[in-house]
Amino acid sequence: MNSSIGFRTAAATVIAFASLGLVAIPSAQASTPGPSTCRVISPQATAEGYGDGRVCDGNITGTVHDTKADGRCPYVRISFTRGDPWDSPWAGGNGKSVNFSGYHEGEYTGAEMRYISC
Repeated sequence: MNSSIGFRTAAATVIAFASLGLVAIPSAQASTPGPSTCRVISPQATAEGYGDGRVCDGNITGTVHDTKADGRCPYVRISFTRGDPWDSPWAGGNGKSVNFSGYHEGEYTGAEMRYISC
């Protein structure tokens, strides 16, 4: 049997079954995750220190820096559309910095520098 005839016969059979709904034909849509939603955290620096970072789909990463030996330890407070704000760990001691990471539900709405007495 000629292979060309066999291929055309098989193709015609698949098309006939597909038109009757007897063959599932895969769709062209791929199930890929949507793009990540990332926001930069850059609150206004204060005399006590500064912070920076990112929020990507609720995942929080960043760094807070202490810039003054004043007995005050800065931290970043991050606000979201849901629930209470999320507070970073505080950095203690002039020149010290602390990396932070965490997770919070809701959309990022803003960040501010705060401090505690330490």
